[in-house]
Amino acid sequence: MSDEFIKLATQEINQEISDISDILSSCKTNDEIIKQAISIEKHVHKIKGLAPMMGQEGLGELASELDFVLKKIIGGISIQFFDEMSASVDAMKLAMVSSDYDLSEMKKRIRAISVHLH
Repeated sequence: MSDEFIKLATQEINQEISDISDILSSCKTNDEIIKQAISIEKHVHKIKGLAPMMGQEGLGELASELDFVLKKIIGGISIQFFDEMSASVDAMKLAMVSSDYDLSEMKKRIRAISVHLH
């Protein structure tokens, strides 16, 4: 990918993460996260698509797991997801500033949730 694409994709992903963070900052309970699942999923879905194209495979994998769980929540499955969603956003922020940030533990936490939803 071109440097210009990487620059634009990085800006867009950072904005998507910021938008998710803003939504989460207005949520204080799991029920509020569930009510905001559609909005959060739209942002996560964009990250899921863009991250791998700019070499951020781990971030794309985390976003893919989050996307799956959020779609299940949108579909009516009620789960406790507040802490994991908040921790995921923090991990995504760190991954964007440090390309060698290890997302494996966060992916494991989200994958453990998604496995129960299949």
